[in-house]
Amino acid sequence: MDDEDAIRAVVRRVLGKVTDATVVEAGTVAEATAKLAEGDVAVLFVDLGLPDGPGFDVIDAALARSDDVAIVVMTGASSVDHPISALRRNVSDFLLKPFSRNSLLEAWERVAARFRDKPTRARRTPKTKSTKAVEQWREQHAPEVIGDHPSLLQVFATIERIADTDATVLVMGESGTGKELVAAAVHSASGRTGSFVTLNCAAIPENLMESELFGHVRGAFTGATGSRNGCFLEAQGGTLFLDEIGEMPLALQAKLLRALQEKKVRPVGDDRERSVDVRIVAATNRDLEERAEAGLFREDLLYRLSVIPIELPSLRERRTDIPLLVRHFIALSNETRGRSVEGIAPEALDMLTAYGWPGNVRQLRNLVERIVILRVDGWIEPNDLPLRVRATAASLEGNALEPQLPDGGIDLRDAVERFENALILQALERTGWNKNQAASMLQINRTTLVEKLKKKDLKPAGG
Repeated sequence: MDDEDAIRAVVRRVLGKVTDATVVEAGTVAEATAKLAEGDVAVLFVDLGLPDGPGFDVIDAALARSDDVAIVVMTGASSVDHPISALRRNVSDFLLKPFSRNSLLEAWERVAARFRDKPTRARRTPKTKSTKAVEQWREQHAPEVIGDHPSLLQVFATIERIADTDATVLVMGESGTGKELVAAAVHSASGRTGSFVTLNCAAIPENLMESELFGHVRGAFTGATGSRNGCFLEAQGGTLFLDEIGEMPLALQAKLLRALQEKKVRPVGDDRERSVDVRIVAATNRDLEERAEAGLFREDLLYRLSVIPIELPSLRERRTDIPLLVRHFIALSNETRGRSVEGIAPEALDMLTAYGWPGNVRQLRNLVERIVILRVDGWIEPNDLPLRVRATAASLEGNALEPQLPDGGIDLRDAVERFENALILQALERTGWNKNQAASMLQINRTTLVEKLKKKDLKPAGG
């Protein structure tokens, strides 16, 4: 349903040729609500901006009759009315107006697929892969992702299920959790023959971002002495990984959305578009929904990117993997740095396991590498670890709360300083260095905590 006669005519004409189902149209909320009451609807194409009310009223009316209706939201590029609310209503797809016939057909195919062969799928008994099969899959597609925690295995299972589709994937997780490794695994398991191309959206100046994405022709701008392909064309037939997607400028987000929907790109300075077959995997450590609500990220692009969301667990959420990771990084550092460290003492490993790792796996790898370089050989002992790691372990064991007065006396100010440092570090490690939560645990203002961190120069280990 749409208030524009031309849009309704296109949808009616195109869908009428590909389905035997009846295509019913409406131009207002009132008209649509009345027609919904006349019978069940399988697929609903709805504009969010209607003359007598929001399109959400129609969506809610349809969902009240059946929670199995597929909903495709249609909206203009310059007037996106709360697609975050659409996401929360389990909208199935999104069409940016004006859209082409092919885009409409592709949206129809995506939503229609959910209704095909339902009885067959319902009778199908899920099969559990053997441990050997899982290990073989990991060895082939994700050899650098170390760990056996259930949350990580669930990520592998998701990748395996969606790898052979062209659905966009949004990988979410804290910095250092391995988002690029997951994107590479999606590409490897997809069977795509093109390249895996990476673009860090936070590292490219805004005035060069469009050229990096779509390419440019000779003379397109000052300094463009020759033509070059952008990341989309370089990834033709393969996968484009857009890291730190939340940092992409707003003006370029609209062009990216159009490229995703139309599967065409226009190099800067060119007068023709080029078709592309590229799988998009995006990643962020930001809350994109929060940024969208603040007007910093396009809500319709968020919907388009998050067809398949994958959330990576932080390292503190899978502490049982830390011993595996530590031993792996020791072996790797020995090989790359020419060292012969034999292993790690149990007491030191316990301290590493107790630490909060705000920088996650990347931080752990950097710390182990530094220790191996300095240790050279032998075993890693507790004294080889940074003070903040040892202090955290001591705090968790309660040792920091049992002060002992030495026979020869003590420097009280120094003792109080060390005691305060230990409590601050403990609060930060327990909260993954979330300053708001840590300040709340310590019952002080966030600004006070920030001032103390600057004065004391307290930082994450390896960060």
